[in-house]
Amino acid sequence: MWDGVVAELGTGVRTIAVDLPGFGASNTLAGPYNLDRFAADLRALLESLRTGPVIVVGHSMGAKVALRLAIEAPELVRGLVLVAPVPIGPAGFSEKGEAYLRATAGDPAQLRAWLAKTIVDPPDDATLDRLCAIAAKSPPEVVLESLASWVQTDLAEPAKRVGAPAVVIASAQDAPERAERYVAALLPNADFIVVPDAAHYAILERPRAIASRINDFVATRVKDGDRNE
Repeated sequence: MWDGVVAELGTGVRTIAVDLPGFGASNTLAGPYNLDRFAADLRALLESLRTGPVIVVGHSMGAKVALRLAIEAPELVRGLVLVAPVPIGPAGFSEKGEAYLRATAGDPAQLRAWLAKTIVDPPDDATLDRLCAIAAKSPPEVVLESLASWVQTDLAEPAKRVGAPAVVIASAQDAPERAERYVAALLPNADFIVVPDAAHYAILERPRAIASRINDFVATRVKDGDRNE
């Protein structure tokens, strides 16, 4: 998912790309598959690597995982980059809407139909094929449990205490007003940026644009004085 962005960041940036439990190359790991477990595993990884405070970058659900880590272990987070984030609070889906998302678990046709709506219209077939292949690696139980976790978890109040500098990167074709209202507005030290000509999976479709905004954030917002130490 992140290969294009990592490549565009350049060789001067050390990047640790993580497959959360149940996803990608970690899709055989046992559960639970929820925000608390994901954030705890990231914390354990960073502590084992002794990296010191890092800039944590997350997309969609991963953005909420990144925020959870910043809440639980602020000493490890130097900055937050939240790309096309899901809402910090409960998602507020209708019963029908949540049922539609749940129906994509283990159903390739439903999954493809849904993912086609999350990239720029008309969708590029190669990008859609790649996205479907990545998503299909996760067993249905992972999809359902992780979906329930991020849909229901409310981080709105603790998010107001996150002191690390942050940037919320929304896509012009992905209801950016929701990201601004339900994420950026709740973080006390956050900038808000909209990427044009991009949809939810901008990290796949516009990796150069996303990398550029990450580099700008590092250069202008993340300084030694911003560290939570």
